[in-house]
Amino acid sequence: MWYEPHKDVKGAKTIPVTAEALYNSYTFDSAKAKTIYENKILAISGEVKQVSLNQQNEQIILLKTNVDGGNINFTMEENIANPKPGSIITLKGICSGYIGGDAEMELPGDVFMIRCYLVSIN
Repeated sequence: MWYEPHKDVKGAKTIPVTAEALYNSYTFDSAKAKTIYENKILAISGEVKQVSLNQQNEQIILLKTNVDGGNINFTMEENIANPKPGSIITLKGICSGYIGGDAEMELPGDVFMIRCYLVSIN
């Protein structure tokens, strides 16, 4: 991994997918979803649920899925000015996989995207 070439995410071609379709892929057949999406550069479209900053002051954007509490979680490389909850947005980045929630507490997990950039916002 340390010797792999650095991926040019910003200028790379992407695999287009909606937030709902990506999330459903991981929750329906995670093994298949891993082979299709993990470590690939995706362009994901969906509705903004929440925008925040993490402890490293990186912008985090959550896109809604069709599962209450399940999100697509993007760590942005560049902050986006004023992405508002409810707006439709397309972001691109590297899919790092799905981390499950807590089944006993009925908490779903999230799909995580790293090194993300804005493609479009409506």
